Amino acid sequence: MRSLNYYRYSIRGLILGMLFANSAAQAHPHHWIDLFTEWQFNPNGLITGVKLRWLFDDYYSVLLVEDTAATGKELQLVLDKILNNIGQHHYFLQIEQQGAEAELGVAEQARIDLQDHRVEIEFLLPIKIPLDPWQSEIVYRIAEPTYYFEMLHAEEGPAIVLKDAPPTCRYNLAPPKPDAALVAYAATLGINESGGNNLGNQFAETVTIRCE
Repeated sequence: MRSLNYYRYSIRGLILGMLFANSAAQAHPHHWIDLFTEWQFNPNGLITGVKLRWLFDDYYSVLLVEDTAATGKELQLVLDKILNNIGQHHYFLQIEQQGAEAELGVAEQARIDLQDHRVEIEFLLPIKIPLDPWQSEIVYRIAEPTYYFEMLHAEEGPAIVLKDAPPTCRYNLAPPKPDAALVAYAATLGINESGGNNLGNQFAETVTIRCE
């Protein structure tokens, strides 16, 4: 892992460039997170948890690291704060099966790191009552409610892993399809404005998991 000083000075040019970006930067979303999900199967073919990895965009990573340098905080304290905040919103993860929402445990095995100048966090969420993907499909979405952050699975992969799943288990990712009016509305929102706590869901991917 690179030192924080290396990180700060090597991308100072990037900071300046983004500060002078065009006005589109004033529209929602303001930041981006690349997602990686690892769904954990037990020997009985049930899903018992999901490991989430978030890779923050360059600029937000700069803000996080600069804050640690200015305040003397460690990155671990930043991670603790992030998990505490998102934990109040179910970690931005919604899992449903037959219309019932799965109940999640508290984040475990959390870590934070720098990957190519970007802040990355990883944590495991236990599923309190294991899900049976043989019974019916499991549907999940990951979204920051106000769409201040756009959260999409990473283009480089594998971004979705079915760990220890039987070979007949599959997933399908459907991209978000917000209508033009909603996209235009999000574009009008400034950095200090909110579109409410359901806007992000309209821009979320929908992923289904099913075993046959």
